Amino acid sequence: MRKLMAAIAATTGLVFMLLTGAPALANGGSGPLDGLDYVSLGDSYQAGYGLTPFSNTSPFAGDPNGCYQADGNYPHLLAAAFGLTINDQTCSGAITANIGYGSATVPSTDPNVILPTLPDVSTLQVTLSGMTAPQLQSAGLSTDTDVVTVGIGGNDLGFSSIATACMRLSLSSDPAYLEYKVGAFDNCKDYFDDETTYPSAYLAGRITDSVAPRLAQSFAEIRAAAPNAQVFVVGYPQVAPDGATDACFTEPTTPDAVPYSGVDLQFLHDIEQQLDDTIEAAAVAANFTFIPTWDQTAGHTLCTPEPWINGITLYINTSSDCNPGYLPADSEKWVCVKLGALHPNEGGVLEIANIVEQAVTDWAATRGVTASASEVAQGGQVTLSGGGFGAGETVEIWLNSTPVLLSSLPASASGTFSTTLTIPADAAPGAHTIVATGLSSGRSFSTPITITASGSSSGGGASVLAEGGMDTTALQLVGLSGLLGTTLIAGGAVLMLRRRRGMSTDR
Repeated sequence: MRKLMAAIAATTGLVFMLLTGAPALANGGSGPLDGLDYVSLGDSYQAGYGLTPFSNTSPFAGDPNGCYQADGNYPHLLAAAFGLTINDQTCSGAITANIGYGSATVPSTDPNVILPTLPDVSTLQVTLSGMTAPQLQSAGLSTDTDVVTVGIGGNDLGFSSIATACMRLSLSSDPAYLEYKVGAFDNCKDYFDDETTYPSAYLAGRITDSVAPRLAQSFAEIRAAAPNAQVFVVGYPQVAPDGATDACFTEPTTPDAVPYSGVDLQFLHDIEQQLDDTIEAAAVAANFTFIPTWDQTAGHTLCTPEPWINGITLYINTSSDCNPGYLPADSEKWVCVKLGALHPNEGGVLEIANIVEQAVTDWAATRGVTASASEVAQGGQVTLSGGGFGAGETVEIWLNSTPVLLSSLPASASGTFSTTLTIPADAAPGAHTIVATGLSSGRSFSTPITITASGSSSGGGASVLAEGGMDTTALQLVGLSGLLGTTLIAGGAVLMLRRRRGMSTDR
C-alpha cells in the first residue's frame, strides 16, 4: 500500500485524486522489482474500462481508444509502484481466445440468441470500435517476461449480454431485452438457470463446459510464451450483493441505476461466484498465483452506501450512433450505455491495485537465495533456499571466488528450490559467495558465506585453537585442575596446622 500511494502521490496528479477520488498514475518509480519486464493481459476489468484518460500505449496501433485502456488502470498503478517496465496488452471485450490457445482447440459453444458464440481456436480480437487486433495478447510475452497479471473469463461467460438481458424498466415488468429476443420471463434467472428447457443458455453449464477448458488452454499458452514469468491471475470483484432484494432496484432512466430484481441480482451474484471459483481452480492447476478480490470487495457492491462498482447510466437511442462516452448495448443500438457500467469505479480500481500490490510484495520477498548458516567449515554442509526463478528451469549453484559448481537442480513450478550443499574440503578459508543462476531466465541471486578451516568453527561450544597449538578448553581444564589442586593443598595445610595447634593446646 505504501508503494502504491507513493507512486500515486509522486505526481501532480495527486491533486486530481484528492479532488475527484480517482487514482493518478505516477510518471515513473523505483522499487524492489525496478526494471523487470511486466506484461498485463485480460479484459475490461483489467484495462480500466470507464476510466479516463485513455492510454496512448494501447496494443492496437492507430486505435488507442478501441480497447478503452486507461492510464489509471491497476496494471499501470502496479508498474509505477514497483518500477516495472510495463507492456499493457489489456483490452475491453477480450475473451480467452484473444489471449490465445496455442495450437489447441476447445469445445465449441452452442448457438444462442443472447450469449456470444465462442471460437474453438485462437482468434484476433475485434475492438469495441471495430478494429481487428494485429496480434494475440500472448504475443506480448517472451522468455524475458518477468511478471504477468491476467484477468479473463467474464466475456467468455457473456457477462455483458447477461446484464443487458436482465434489465427491466420496472419491477412490475419483465426483463425487456430478454422478452424482445426470447419471450416473457418473470426473471432472467428463469431463462439462464433452466438446463432442461434452455440448455444453450444454462450459465452454470457454460462455465463448466466452455469457460473452464478455455481458461486452461489460455493459461497453458501464457506459460508456454513466458516460461520464466511469475504469473498472477486476478479474480473479479463482487458486482451484485449477496442477499439482494427488490429494494435495490432503481429505474434505468436514473443515473447509476440498478435495473434488476432482487431474484436476478442474487442469481448474478451466485453465477459470478461460480465463475470466480472456476478461474481460481484453473490458476491453481496451472501453478499460477491466484489473487482473490471477491471477499475484499463484498461490502462495496451495487446497492451499498459506498459502491466500488458503477451502476448503469443509459438512454434510448433515436439516432444511428451513440453519444460520445456511450456505447450501444447491442448491435441494434437501440440503447446506449455510459462507459464503465457494472465495472469498478476509481475507488474500486484503487482497491484492486492495493490487493494486487500486496500479492506482488509477498512474492518479491521470496526472490533471492538464503543460506542456513553464515559460516561453514571446509567439507561441511549448508542448506540453500531460493525463489524468483522460472517454473521448472534448471538452476546452477556456484561457489565463488574461484568458481566451483556445487549443484544443478530444477526449480519447482513456483520457481523455488531448497537443497543441501557440500562445501569442497579444499575450499580456501575466508569470505566467499554462493551464486544461484537460472539457465533459462538468466536470473542470478547470491548470498555471502564464510568458509572456516576444517575442524574449526565459531559456533557456540566449539573449540578454538590457542597460540602454541593447545586447545583453550584443555588449558581451561588444566587451569581449573591446578586451581582445585592448589585449593585442596592449601586447605589440607590449614587443617594440619589447626590439628597441630589443637594438639599443643591439649598438652
